[in-house]
Parts: sequence; structure tokens; C-alpha cells
Amino acid sequence: MEAKPKSQKSFVFLQNSFQKSLKVFLRETGLHGLKFVGDSTLNIWERSFFLIAFVAAFVMTCQLISNIYAKWDSTPVIIGISPHATSIRKVPFPSVTICNMNQFQRSKVIKYKEGSAEFDAMKVLCNPHSEEIERGIEADSPSWTSTINASNTLKITDFVKNHAQPCSQMLRYCRFSGREVNCHEIFRSIITDEGLCCVFNILPAPFLYKSRENESISNFTALGYTPVRWDPESGYPAQLPNLFYPLPAFGTGITMGFTVVLDAQLSEYYCSSTNGPGFKILFHNPITLPNVKEEGLVLGIGYETNFRLAVSRSEAVPTIRGISRDDRQCVFNNEKKLIYHKVYTHNYCENECIAKYLYTACNCIPHSYPHIYQNASVCSVRDAVCIRRAQRPENRQQTANCRQDCLPSCFDLSYAADSLYFPLAKRDFQVSNKLVANMNKTYLLENIAVMNLYYRESAYYGTMKNVYIGFTEFLSNIGGVMGLFMGFSVISIAEMLYFLILKPISELIAWKRGNEKLHDLKTTPTRHPFKQNNSVWHTKELYPKGMSSSKMQPRSKEKVRLVKDRYKY
Repeated sequence: MEAKPKSQKSFVFLQNSFQKSLKVFLRETGLHGLKFVGDSTLNIWERSFFLIAFVAAFVMTCQLISNIYAKWDSTPVIIGISPHATSIRKVPFPSVTICNMNQFQRSKVIKYKEGSAEFDAMKVLCNPHSEEIERGIEADSPSWTSTINASNTLKITDFVKNHAQPCSQMLRYCRFSGREVNCHEIFRSIITDEGLCCVFNILPAPFLYKSRENESISNFTALGYTPVRWDPESGYPAQLPNLFYPLPAFGTGITMGFTVVLDAQLSEYYCSSTNGPGFKILFHNPITLPNVKEEGLVLGIGYETNFRLAVSRSEAVPTIRGISRDDRQCVFNNEKKLIYHKVYTHNYCENECIAKYLYTACNCIPHSYPHIYQNASVCSVRDAVCIRRAQRPENRQQTANCRQDCLPSCFDLSYAADSLYFPLAKRDFQVSNKLVANMNKTYLLENIAVMNLYYRESAYYGTMKNVYIGFTEFLSNIGGVMGLFMGFSVISIAEMLYFLILKPISELIAWKRGNEKLHDLKTTPTRHPFKQNNSVWHTKELYPKGMSSSKMQPRSKEKVRLVKDRYKY
């Protein structure tokens, strides 16, 4: 029963102390208008006016702060132009992938008869949209399987390698940075979605893949060049050998660019991946594999085509690492590990997602997708219908969840090119290229294509991802709004903390300790009034300082009672 009155007394004391501290705070604070609210010399209407003004300013401040926060939360990253120009010598010259639209050489496949495994492979590659395959895709039990041998395990990759035009026949002349080079020494063969192609200035397989299947594939080794690690985020190593690749450019213009003369061998055409003869060409950075079928540019036969390169580079400041991936919408190289590839790119991530789905659907992985599982087999001819069915748009939606996590790289390097072309010489007159000059004009116009690839500028400005509103800017904006409307500062927080919390609590604690000492005085017996005892309060401790000792002597029971009543609460 005694605890309840004590708690009530403590609450009353704390309430009174808080009211006193609040009055002092209102009188001394630097917040606009509150000093007038706490001024007792003003009448109630004047004090109400300033209180309403303060509340209105507070509401407006909260609204503006919410707008600042919404902008900070919705737009964490801004993309602007890099403030520093980058020389073309600090980035690799683009990898160049060239594919003949002819899938197979006629002299190599004309011998195969209908019903053979090789003929079925040609049917799949030359007529992927044939009515027979489409009927097999639509049917529950594919009719396609009834037209081929169910045991046909012929690998499409092996068939393409053995029957497509080799690079040694396609590439007739190569020149890089003003120096003529052997095409066979700088190009290597690669299997793409467009068949067998030839690629220049790409990193070797051990630098791209975690698998050790293709470690022997390389180029430039015959010229004594050493491959070095490069990626858009880290760039070239600090220490470079004298001869290294991927090669950078050494200047601008056609003279310091890359020139190649191509031979289509029109008489060897059996089936084309498009509606006519020619080449497909793609420019990409040295760590990415070419997607020639979807992104390649057309190079016409009988023409010389000039491609003027422009570099597009994306960069990011390190401070955006503190922003979540979903907000900044990009991934740093070490933030997401892939199964098959060593370096993260957006296309690699999506291709691995599709490869997972195709393996689940057909128990094999097509040759144009990464071999993410070591025990997985490469799809053969008999798997063509299953792969086509799995790749239909309505079925590929099953990979949407996986591909949703494949964000673009924060650092990237790509190339764009504008082109102009003109026909090769139809009559006998001198031309600059001796190989072209010595060719028969009829053969030249029906089989030869010349390509020149070069930079038009020696430096470029990339794009930079930066924090749009950092924490410092966010805090500054909020502080500016609160200072403008309310006169608020950091010291205002200290004032509120002291006057409204710390001071009332400290006074309550001091008051409680005084009551406890007074309680000890009542319950402890006094043996001698003048004997020193640490557990007994002397009368001089119970009275304010400045009073004489004579005044502190109790003259009657009433005065003693008054002293006790004074420290009762």
C-alpha cells in the first residue's frame, strides 16, 4: 500500500520538474517562435499565434523532408559524362568476329544422302524453321523423331567444324596498325550461334572460363605475344610485357586501323543463314563471346566497307557499392559469381540461366550456350526438336526469375560503328591493295569483300555512375530546410535532450536519494547528540547554508517537526 503513494509522489515530482524545465527551454531555445510561446508576459492570443506559426512551419518542414527522402530513395544513382578523357591506347582494340553466311561447303556435304546422320544435321542447321520440324514441335510425340534415327548422336559442333569454310580459306589479307600480318597467326576459329567463325583479339579460354576443357585455344602465340588479364573494371595490369594482347590501337584512321580481305567462295555455297551471300561481322570487347546471329552487321560481297568506331564505356565510383544492387541497377565483378565464366557480364549471366533451363528440359546443353555442368552432354541432332520447343517465347518465360537477377555490369566496354561502303573496281586500273589488284574482276565482284575498321578519335568520354544524393547531401538538404523554417540545428537536439529528459530525470534521482537519507535519519538511534556518526545526519546538513548554528538548534518540538516536514517530499 505504501509503494503506490511513493510512485504517485515520484510522478508528481517528475511532472513538476518537467514543467519547470520546459519553461526554461522555451525561454532559452533558438528555435523560431518558441520563446514567445513560453513568454508569460504575452497574453494567450499572442502566444497562440506564435504556437500556430511554429506548428505550420513544422508541418511544412516535414512535408519537404519527405520529398527529399523520396527523391533520395527513388533515384540513388545518376549517370553522367566522365570528367576525364580516356585514350584509346588504354583499352583494347575491339575483338572482331567474322562469319561466312554459308553454313557448309558444297564440296564437303554434297555426298551425303537423305537418311544419313549428316543429312539430318544439315536439315537441322539449314532449315531450322522447316514444316517438318514445326510439326514435331507442335505434336506431343514429335513426328520429327520418326524421320531420323533415334540413335543419331552426331554432335552438331563436330559436323560444323568439319564441313564449314575454314578461316584459312576465308581470310586472304590482314593488316593491323599499318603492318601486314599473317591472318592465320592472329585469328582463331570459334563456334558461335552463326556456325564456324573467325575471331581476332579475344582473350584465350583459360582467362574466360572456369572449365579446363579448352585451355589450348589461343592466338597471337606464333607472333610471340603474351596474353594478359583484362576486364572493363580493373583494366590492364600495371606491369605489361613488351608484346601482349588483347592489343590496343596505336592511332586513328584507316592507316592505323584493321584491314581484312575476305573470300566468300560463292561456288561453295550450300545453304545461307540469311537470304543471300555475304558475311556477318561483330565488334565486341575481348572478354565477351560474340552473339553474331542477333547482333552482327552485314558485310556485302563486291564492296569495300569502312567502319568508324566509337567507344562506349560505363564506369562507376566506389561509393555506390554501399547502395543495394536493386537500387543502383548494376553489379560489380566480384559481387556475383557465375558457374562457367570467370568474369561477370550481363549476357553471360542470362546465357547461364537459359542453359540451366534447357538442360532441365532436354537433358543436354546446345553448343551455343555455356557448358555449365561438366557431366552434361552437348545436344545432338536428335535433340533439335526439344531445344526448339524449349526456346519458344512462351516457354522461355520460365527463366524470367533467374534472368531477373542478371543486372548489367557497373563497368562495361562496348563499341558502336557507323559505316560507308563503295563497290570494288569493275575495270582494270590501279588500286591500292595489290592482292585485290591482281584478282580477276569477275571473281572479285562475286566473292571478295574488303573491310576497314578504325577509330575516328584518339580519346573518348565514357559515362560515370555516381551517387545522386549522398548521405552528406541528404543531411545538408534536411538541415537547410529545418534551419530555414524552424531555426533548427544540432545544438537544438542537445537542448531538447537536456531540458526535457536529462534534467527532470536527474532532479528526480536527487529527490529520491534525499528521501532515502531522511528515512535513515528517522530509523537510526542517536547515542550522543555531539558524537560523530556517519550514519546520522547533523542538523547543519538539514538546513540551507548561511544559517548560524544557534538558529539550527531545535527550540521546541514544533520546529523539529517543521524540519522533518520540509524534507518529507
